[in-house]
Amino acid sequence: MCTWKRERTRRPRVAVAGAGIMGLPTAVLLSEAAYTPEVTLIAEKFSPDIVSDVAAAILLPLDGSIGSKDPRRKEWSRQTFKHLRNLFTSPTADKLDISMVQLYEMFEEERDEPWWKNDVFGFRVVEEIELKTLGLPVDRKCWTFTTMTMACRPYLLWQLEQFRANGGTVIQKRLESLQEIDGHYDVIVNCTGLGSKKLANDALLHPIRGQCMLVKAPWIKHAFAYEVYSLLTYVIPRSDVVVVGGTAEVGNWSEEVDPSVSKQIMERCCRFIPGLSTAEVVKEMVGLRPGRSSVRLEIDETITEHSTVVHNYGHGGQGVTFFRGCVLETVQLVGNCLLKKGFTVC
Repeated sequence: MCTWKRERTRRPRVAVAGAGIMGLPTAVLLSEAAYTPEVTLIAEKFSPDIVSDVAAAILLPLDGSIGSKDPRRKEWSRQTFKHLRNLFTSPTADKLDISMVQLYEMFEEERDEPWWKNDVFGFRVVEEIELKTLGLPVDRKCWTFTTMTMACRPYLLWQLEQFRANGGTVIQKRLESLQEIDGHYDVIVNCTGLGSKKLANDALLHPIRGQCMLVKAPWIKHAFAYEVYSLLTYVIPRSDVVVVGGTAEVGNWSEEVDPSVSKQIMERCCRFIPGLSTAEVVKEMVGLRPGRSSVRLEIDETITEHSTVVHNYGHGGQGVTFFRGCVLETVQLVGNCLLKKGFTVC
């Protein structure tokens, strides 16, 4: 087998901090890398107790959102679409709750067609007659397309199984600083999301509070996303429940469910889908998205003395849309760091 070697003749050691939609898949790909590093996953919480579990988890690049001006976003989202499409056609699709769904996205004002229209399936502008047939307001602009959706919990549980099967080490603990593990690993990958505000001393990070609900509405087979009072509202079917939401409260650190917000969310959703008013609420959820002016995906050689750090955080509400592309880029940066440290392929 081709491995990485150094004068001290040992395998490189890599730690991944964070077990969400960025961290855990990164750990899995590193554990499968040709240079066979010793990979350790360190996290305080795992699914189903992390913000990734609250994600609506539909692939939808949002203009004006975090990362919307980053030229890398196109490759990030395309890699994610490709990854989920491949899993959808694999024997594990039912286990992972990955599916294709037709989405109707509505707007209060006219918009140019998006850059990603050729990356999804069947993108088209919806005509007024179709809006009338669907019972949707004809005063809205709307387009529709088929995209991918997933439930993060089964995906992350599957990834954790893969990581352990690959010989990865899992440590459940809360890191107070990256200096705690400095020098124990050649590279530290920081995928701690909002935790990076402390771990990376990042003043740009802030919470974007999201609240949503899971309801029983088996008659809903299509997804809807629309603006109500300039608030993004969504209805997204999964195999067993429908996700309805949401909120994007910048600077709000509360992780408690607010019943009044749940009521407002349902009222907004029922404006376009009145039948939801009788849907049974299965669960109410809150998650704090890691908000930032831009995604931080880069090498940092200043924050620790001995280990090199690769940051991958600050995706806001685009974590699921970007995750596969960001993970692939992160793994490539780790390889570059190890090359710089003297590890070479034999």
